[in-house]
Amino acid sequence: MQSGPSLVRQISVRLVAAAVLVSLFEIIGVLFLYSMKRPKLADELVTGQAARVFDALNSSDPAQALAQLSPPRGADDWTFTVHNSNRQLLHEHAARKTNTFKPLAVPVDHNWTRLERDSGPVLLYGSRHLDNDSWVSMGITGESLPLFGMVFVREAYTHVIVPVAPVTILVLLLNVYIVRRMLAPLSQAADEVDALDPSRMDTRLSAPTTPREVRALVLAMNRALDRLQQAMRTLESFTADAAHEMRTPLSILKLRVEALEPGPAKNALREDVAAMTRLVNQMLDLALADTLDSQINQTVDLAALSRDVVARMLPVAVARGCDIELMDHGGPTVKGHAEALARVLTNLIDNAIAHSPRDRAIDVIVGPGAKLIVRDRGPGFSPENAQLLFRRFWRGAAPGRAGAGLGLAIAQSILSRHGASITADNAPDGGAIFTIQWTKESIT
Repeated sequence: MQSGPSLVRQISVRLVAAAVLVSLFEIIGVLFLYSMKRPKLADELVTGQAARVFDALNSSDPAQALAQLSPPRGADDWTFTVHNSNRQLLHEHAARKTNTFKPLAVPVDHNWTRLERDSGPVLLYGSRHLDNDSWVSMGITGESLPLFGMVFVREAYTHVIVPVAPVTILVLLLNVYIVRRMLAPLSQAADEVDALDPSRMDTRLSAPTTPREVRALVLAMNRALDRLQQAMRTLESFTADAAHEMRTPLSILKLRVEALEPGPAKNALREDVAAMTRLVNQMLDLALADTLDSQINQTVDLAALSRDVVARMLPVAVARGCDIELMDHGGPTVKGHAEALARVLTNLIDNAIAHSPRDRAIDVIVGPGAKLIVRDRGPGFSPENAQLLFRRFWRGAAPGRAGAGLGLAIAQSILSRHGASITADNAPDGGAIFTIQWTKESIT
């Protein structure tokens, strides 16, 4: 399932869009205000052209630079004169068309701008005192929009973009940072939910103090986990109680079956009772596996544990025409629950007996290191069934016996709580190999 964009990204994108929209409105507002003030635009235009004349005067060849000055952008024509501080004419730039402008007056002692016509082609005059103590007077004509367009752009850049853009970017960064900080508890809660282990139902999410909505969501999740844990405990208790209650009637049923006359019916009933007894024992193992977390505190000798289990299972193997060979290569002690680990090994050996042909041995290998191996010499398993071996209630083809498909699933559940893993492989010369490996942290 493909996930959509994160909440932080969605909020950040909306904040950026809002900031850009506000900035655009502000720029449009400034331009609108300036467009309503033609004298102000004319004043800015004359000031800008005076700066161009000043740059030409300070060049290496002022006369040539002044002669090559082009009209302002958007202007149809222009004219200007330059006077020194004594009001002596230094340079005169004539208009391309005669009778467009009035003769330019000698500069006075102050800057001025006059907009003589603002409808149709604009006509304006102005004078500026330059920094080199000279004066420039000019006349400019042209259509309003092209002539004042660059003034619009310059004013927007100077009075809107330059002061507003840094503040806008800073506000956006602060907003993104604040959004991330406010939603961090939600991300933490999501990570904790992903890390929840079904085998540890007492784990709860960390409830943040703020924001209130995230705290309410986390507390609701914790209450849901409380109800789920209570339901699981009820189910586990029911499973264990049902299995215990079934033991007595099964024992009575077994005695009554043994009292029957020998025959095919008795043999069939005996096998059925044995299968039911095995299922009840596995249900008890399953109930035990779900309550192990607080009981894994014993020191278990793997070699001694294996000897005890092999001694108990040997009569079962012999009855099936098999043998069990125990090989001790030096196994350390591990931290765990001795009875639960014994049931794991019992299940593995019982499973190996079910799949082994007669007159073949089952190997139980301890070590080297924190490792147990159970190997049979049966048909093994197909590659397509490799992923199904440890699934609850999945049953392979065990000749001569029907099972519930819980043994390997129970073994894996118990071992995972011990910090151990179990893997299954096919032996090169036939048979299945089940390997239990403990981590270094589990070794005492």
